[in-house]
Amino acid sequence: MEVMSTETPAPFAAGLLSALSAGSGTPEPTEVLLGPLTGPTRVRADGSGPGRGLAVLFWCGSIHVLAYDPGHERGGGCPRCLAWFLTRNVDSAELPYETPYEEESGSGSGEATRGHTLWQQAGPALRATVTRVATRLLREDSPAGTLVTVDRLGGAVRQGQVPPRTGCPARPSAAATTVVAFGSAPELLKKSDGALRASRPLPPTLTSDYLGPHSLFREPLVDLDGPVPTAQIGLPLGNGTLEPGIGRSRSFATSRTTAVLEGLERHTGFCHQPSAGTVQASLAELRERAIDPRTLGSHSAEQYAREDFLWAPLEASEPVEWVPVTPVGEGPARYLPEVALSWVRRTGKRKPFFYDTSNGFALGQSHEEATLHGLFEIVERDAFLLTWYRKLLLPELTLGPADSHIRELMERVEVVTGFRVRLFWATLDIGVPVVLALAQRDASSGPCTLVSTAASLYPRAAAESAIFEVSARVASIRVVFDDDPVHRQRLAEDFDSLVDMDDHSLLGALPTSREWFAFLTTPDRPELSLTAATARAPKFDTLDKDLDYVRAQIETTGSHVYAADVTTPELRWRGLVCTRSFVPGCLPMTFGHGTRRLEGLPRLHSASLPYASQLPDGMSPADVPPHPFA
Repeated sequence: MEVMSTETPAPFAAGLLSALSAGSGTPEPTEVLLGPLTGPTRVRADGSGPGRGLAVLFWCGSIHVLAYDPGHERGGGCPRCLAWFLTRNVDSAELPYETPYEEESGSGSGEATRGHTLWQQAGPALRATVTRVATRLLREDSPAGTLVTVDRLGGAVRQGQVPPRTGCPARPSAAATTVVAFGSAPELLKKSDGALRASRPLPPTLTSDYLGPHSLFREPLVDLDGPVPTAQIGLPLGNGTLEPGIGRSRSFATSRTTAVLEGLERHTGFCHQPSAGTVQASLAELRERAIDPRTLGSHSAEQYAREDFLWAPLEASEPVEWVPVTPVGEGPARYLPEVALSWVRRTGKRKPFFYDTSNGFALGQSHEEATLHGLFEIVERDAFLLTWYRKLLLPELTLGPADSHIRELMERVEVVTGFRVRLFWATLDIGVPVVLALAQRDASSGPCTLVSTAASLYPRAAAESAIFEVSARVASIRVVFDDDPVHRQRLAEDFDSLVDMDDHSLLGALPTSREWFAFLTTPDRPELSLTAATARAPKFDTLDKDLDYVRAQIETTGSHVYAADVTTPELRWRGLVCTRSFVPGCLPMTFGHGTRRLEGLPRLHSASLPYASQLPDGMSPADVPPHPFA
């Protein structure tokens, strides 16, 4: 976006500036941009205004009127942010940090001429409408980033908000910090009744603020055919695909909010921000101050030796960039290799150490809330993978009179899809409640088995969440199962052909894979009532106490908990933060059988787990078929 600069108002802009300053009570803007979205002309006022900026931008049959803060101190997006959202796809490796543009002088340029032409072509009626809109934005002191879009053909007017963009070249460059500032205000730590979320409500405009061509997400969808209300939004990527954010709950409104929050979490993984406190050193030099990435689970020597393998191990003497991460609880800060902070491969950088996913990323209104939910994800996936790779004999959960809402949800799934849902208690040595939901149907064709898990300090909440997850996966797999029979057969014959999450759930759903789940459904399995599990669950009144409890439970296994702040401007804009949690020793979730990370994880082989392993003699976890997690 090139912006022309003039010392005095260009003739075509003088009328607009005059109208903006003529209204009683309308503060004069510090600057006005007028012209095409990607190359407007900057017209400077007398400089005595309150620091507000106003942009009138033409793009694709619409006129966008944006109130913004030229100093980027009051949040909200600027014209550069708007231009990027309207014209972009997110770079699938990283969002660029560009050098701030240099203003050009002179008003006789092609850009100024084009702006004049566009303004005149709008006609008197549209010019009057745009002027009234601009005057109102200034008079009402609209928040920075407030956008009004006027359709040039029909005159329809829509209002929205433009978020600030990570990497916007017009914003002052400042290094973020990965150090987590625990110790949030009490009002952010007080919990909602029956939930592990802050009692302070989210902004009522959260979903609308992030949806639309002027913002982060596209294509909001809902599933009207599945057993539970499901919503989805899409984050555009550089390769033309959409990274989904999905929400599942008992209402479409809640599901839509959850989808947006998950989309924001995914977006954070694509954002690279320069970090304060970065050090260049080797693992040997940092020694105990470093988190050895091998303790997070690594690939085998055979995997690394493959010519086409996209990952490379860290040598002890190899200098790399490290960022500080914060221990949850007592202890000094540690350092994590910067390349291990995000799950997204960055072009032009060192090969990542291992295949990674968004495991441990979570949002909240406080760092405590975000870290708590990041740990739930780590614990949930660790429990599932230990169960799968060691074939653990889990107790099946039985339902009592107090569990009618859980029973009703399971029955709804069966009526709508034909899949019977069973629940298993997958709480292992860490002691944080985890529930595994198994959905099965007896058939010789079509999808037959799917599975999911969820963690929470509240067992009933974990059960409900696991049902939501597995039911949504059932609904999805029923639609796509017959799309590519050749691919299905290839998955069954060659496990190395699995490359993504959909492949894992599709392979596990095949009728020929049903026997893989027999260790869960064996007739001599133990049972546990959900009521009993709920009765012994801990109860705390604040989120920091919940987090401290989960930390203590993890530490009983000999592991430690760390968190990194990965919050972006898009999140701060609406009072959200994002952290990524790390627990060395916990099994990481991976997708693609050839990219499993099974090395450096003692609990996979020697942990004293509460349930018996049914691995046959001579069979190791590496010999187990691909996991079916989705």
